Amino acid sequence: MVDYSEIITLLYAVGNVTSSVTLVLLNKRVFSNGFYYPMTLSFFHFVFTIGFYEALRVCGVYKRPEQPMPQLEKFKVGFAGFASIGFMNLSLTYNSVGFYQVTKLIMVPVTLVINSLFYDVTTNGKVKLSLLLVIMGVGVATVTDVQLKPLGFGFGCCAVMATAMFQIFQGTKQKEFGLSGTQLQAAIAPWQSTQALLVAGAAETVCWGAAPCETAVDFFAEAAEPRHAYTLALVLGTCFVALLVNFTSFGLIGKTGPITFQVVGHAKTCLVLVGGYVLFPAKNMDEQQFYNNIAGVSIAFLGCVLYGNIKYASQHSREDCIDCSCPGVVAQVLDPAKYATEEEVGLTVAK
Repeated sequence: MVDYSEIITLLYAVGNVTSSVTLVLLNKRVFSNGFYYPMTLSFFHFVFTIGFYEALRVCGVYKRPEQPMPQLEKFKVGFAGFASIGFMNLSLTYNSVGFYQVTKLIMVPVTLVINSLFYDVTTNGKVKLSLLLVIMGVGVATVTDVQLKPLGFGFGCCAVMATAMFQIFQGTKQKEFGLSGTQLQAAIAPWQSTQALLVAGAAETVCWGAAPCETAVDFFAEAAEPRHAYTLALVLGTCFVALLVNFTSFGLIGKTGPITFQVVGHAKTCLVLVGGYVLFPAKNMDEQQFYNNIAGVSIAFLGCVLYGNIKYASQHSREDCIDCSCPGVVAQVLDPAKYATEEEVGLTVAK
């Protein structure tokens, strides 16, 4: 029998990886062409999402949920997502790239703690081991310098909490209100577009300094120029790709959970690094850092494969690679609940 649920989950994961990497490359091209207005770009993405789903609704392809999600809940989820984007950008602005990568690594344990404290979700030792390998690998491959500033540290902490809560909300709210990923995405888009408009209007359409500067309004005023027209065409392209990123993100978290989404995210980081080595080899890269990158990517991929094997075996009541390769004592220490259950079953059968 073909398990279509697993195929759909795999398609979500592959689509999320592909679309996310594509969006990163497109955003870099947009910013390098002079359109460095991230909040304005985010506003376009949110508005495009609203228009896209409204068009699908008119065509009869998309249906709104029968029981609408309360506005307060929409605001909470939308604000968490918008805060995640904003604080991540601020963290990257005020901190080194190394500390920015550290904040991304910390999200996994923070998500585990929040799930354990507030949502009664437990994680066994085998999953923690695989996550540890992922974190170690990405850390070795990406963290080259960690410079800390008080303001930047505060932005980093806010970014971690906002991102963790947003990813948890994506999963819990879908189940709580019986929504699909697309319905939740469409529900929070109006709130997110409003929040992005307010911030973009205050930060990217007004010159606050004494020196003259080019704002987003100035850029659009010169839209007729060939280069600006080309850049705006790329901006439109990012809207389509961002919609696909959000669609696959909501779908993947709804099918799996925030921890699996984090693992997929670290896999994306590794793929971006590998692509960078192959397509854009650095001429003056330190030899030791190159070896660190290769070793880190290898360890992280091993952790991703191990995590996938453990989750798949758990869902199908099979032995995973740790059960098959490690001594029984080690496997029992890593997952005592499983072996306790098996012993209870054995005692029951014996009686």
